[in-house]
Amino acid sequence: MLLSRNSSGNDVRMLQRGLNKLGAMLLVDGRFGGGMEIAVGDARASLKIPGPPVADDALQAAVAAFPDPFPLLTAAGVTFIARLEVSDAAGYRRKYQKPCWPGKKSGITIGIGYDCAFVSPSDLRADWDACLPSDAIDRLSVVATQVGSDLLLERVNGVVVPLDAAMKVFTGTSLPKYVERTRAVFPQLDQVSHARRTALVSLVYNRGNGLVDRNPALQERREMRNIRDLLAAGAFDQVADELDSMTRLWDPATERGLIDRRRAEATLWHSGFAALQLE
Repeated sequence: MLLSRNSSGNDVRMLQRGLNKLGAMLLVDGRFGGGMEIAVGDARASLKIPGPPVADDALQAAVAAFPDPFPLLTAAGVTFIARLEVSDAAGYRRKYQKPCWPGKKSGITIGIGYDCAFVSPSDLRADWDACLPSDAIDRLSVVATQVGSDLLLERVNGVVVPLDAAMKVFTGTSLPKYVERTRAVFPQLDQVSHARRTALVSLVYNRGNGLVDRNPALQERREMRNIRDLLAAGAFDQVADELDSMTRLWDPATERGLIDRRRAEATLWHSGFAALQLE
């Protein structure tokens, strides 16, 4: 069956799930729109199957056979975290394929939430050497270990990190590291469902795995400690309440994205990937 613009239904959903294994970051909504056309074009390029942005039987079979890039979370989990970081493929190309500086204490950030402030020049080269030209890595090395600034951002102006490169580092380097950091504080990670694993890894990817308050009055790590204790006690179903409670830490007027992220993680914990159109 040929799937193209305006196709809909379960066959499109199956294709969307498959395209997300290739990093498409699609919602699994069963609708073939403009984003799907771009994703199909990207898949043809990745799989070296030339053709128009439609999915014939050969492309659908190749996409279905493509392996899951990170089985511990599944493609749905990878898509969940990636969308929280960069929205979707179009949003990535519009806003994130060039280095950016989120501000405050962040470093210059590339790819899918890869903060250069937290890596050495040698680590940066090891992570990106197979995905970016050597001259681009040389330019990015000057911002490694550095808190960001407009001046530093200007120094890497012109570097472009293609989406496929960003996804390779995200699934091959960043997520494995953050899984280990998550497991270090939440050792029950492997005892919960893929969706719940994803919620925990997303939390640590965004906030780190620290459990000690820097501001005792605010107790900004209180919910992190509570989640640790709930998991240790086997009270898994109560974790979502702590994710919701964490929204107290941010100002809705200026930090809505962080509030929405915690609520999405809570929904994922309660209801799984299907509730967020990812499965």
